[in-house]
Amino acid sequence: MSERAQPSHPFKCKLPDGTVIGGSYDNISAVTIAAALYSTAQAYSADFSGGHQVVVYDENDVPIAAIGKSPDPPTQTLPVGPAPVLSALQPDSAGDWSVEVHAVGQNFTSESQAWSSGVSAPTTFISDTELSFVVPGVVAAGTYDVTIKTGELESNALPFTAL
Repeated sequence: MSERAQPSHPFKCKLPDGTVIGGSYDNISAVTIAAALYSTAQAYSADFSGGHQVVVYDENDVPIAAIGKSPDPPTQTLPVGPAPVLSALQPDSAGDWSVEVHAVGQNFTSESQAWSSGVSAPTTFISDTELSFVVPGVVAAGTYDVTIKTGELESNALPFTAL
């Protein structure tokens, strides 16, 4: 019984000096191709440093394998959207330092966090209109402003009174 050949796909590879080479690969060999080209580029160029990367692309210019360090790491950003809106805290006061508070509002995401006095509280995403968080155990008696932050976006403040 003969083995079935792996499907072959065209590829191209861009070297750090701008050279583009191509050929074909099967699904198993993309990383091997990138590693071999990276090694060759290191031997070829005396100034090939750790800031270079060899990337193998498929026929649609989608990266399929990369070896080396990207010279310009991608900037990670949260999607820009409407700022969270805080409508109510339930309860809005408590004497139990481990009380669970429900924040009710709008535009909450799984990245949203409850904040008070520059400190984030352990927050659980329930829905885009509800979060829960636990009042930290080190809170002294008094009134604190609570906000919800999603990335750089911040809600209005509501008071929570620690008894």
